[in-house]
Amino acid sequence: MLQYLDTIIAFAVIMLGVSLLITTLNQMISALLGYRGTNLLWGIQTLLSTIEPGLSTKAKGVATDILKKPFISDSIFSKFVKDVPVLSWFTNRWKLASAMTPQELVRSLTNLAQTMPTTSDGKATADWINKVLAQVDPEANRKAEMLKEVFKQLGPNVAIQADRIVQQLGTSVQESVGKLEAWFDTVMKRTSQRFTSQMRIWTIVFAVLFAFGAHLDTFAILKQLWTTPELRASLVNDRETILKEASVVLSVQSGTAQVAGPGVPPQILGRAMKALKEIEKEATAGLGDAPKEFANLNEAENWLRKNVKVESLKEKLVEKYRDFVLAELSAQRDKIEQALAKAGFEIQFSWAELKELFKGQSKQSILGILITAGLLSLGAPFWFNILRSLSNLRPLLAKTSTKTATESSQS
Repeated sequence: MLQYLDTIIAFAVIMLGVSLLITTLNQMISALLGYRGTNLLWGIQTLLSTIEPGLSTKAKGVATDILKKPFISDSIFSKFVKDVPVLSWFTNRWKLASAMTPQELVRSLTNLAQTMPTTSDGKATADWINKVLAQVDPEANRKAEMLKEVFKQLGPNVAIQADRIVQQLGTSVQESVGKLEAWFDTVMKRTSQRFTSQMRIWTIVFAVLFAFGAHLDTFAILKQLWTTPELRASLVNDRETILKEASVVLSVQSGTAQVAGPGVPPQILGRAMKALKEIEKEATAGLGDAPKEFANLNEAENWLRKNVKVESLKEKLVEKYRDFVLAELSAQRDKIEQALAKAGFEIQFSWAELKELFKGQSKQSILGILITAGLLSLGAPFWFNILRSLSNLRPLLAKTSTKTATESSQS
């Protein structure tokens, strides 16, 4: 039984290792393509156009203006590359903020309405924004009316006081619990789901590429693990190393008013900040100690921009910091590959394998590779939990096997 369990554990180590490589690629794709910002743009646009469906054509422009504002956006390219088609496509995505609270959204809309140009189009946009902000949450109104009816049933004198209370409550609702704030969290949940779906698609794409490019046949891998005790034992012994690397790659925090999903791990953000301060000693002089942990890449860049004293160096340092983050993610990926190689399992990705695809391969081999792609698409968190559970089970089964072997030898 222990041999069966070890084979499964070794297989889970391989699946987790490859899944972590895919996760780091996802994190790099997310950072490079600015998925958090573009999804937040979609969310704010959806929110505004839902509140005022007839004016949805203005929603995208207003949402874009808000998310590119200096006090909201953490853009590192706001002053660069506006006319080059390909580069501007990337930089326009990077300019967008990736996190926003409902209070920030309301303040940003108010400020935008007040600063709109005096042209007819600018005035129309300002009127539209004010109309959106003025809308009261119907649910809050309904509760206020219910409260009013309850007070009326208590008697005429109480009803007069109740009217005043309800009027004050209605004013408070209009000022602080508008339709915009009330629907904010709901739209953000949909936005998070959209972001997660996009990253899920990338996971599946990379899973197929790795499975075929590295010729990862589930049947062949299981056979190799079963017939090669040394490889099996090495992978089992190395499971703690892989679990440790997984805990780094998968430790991503997210806030309720922020696009959730795969992001850069806090440990990597911290290491990148440390590397930046070591390399750019003069530029970062007087920067002070960074927080122990950043929730995401944007928070780290915001902190850097806020604390760099020399204005002309801010954009350059933030750009270099992003490069360090990508370098750390690449180094993390190399660590995982080295850990698997040390345990005796090397991933040899070949574009030739992808070009050939189904040529010269048996139906069983193709099926095995497709199964591997499906298993990898389950994601690193799935394999992390599986491997951790199997690792906890192994000492119990090993103890039972030893006890059974001892009893058999004595009899």
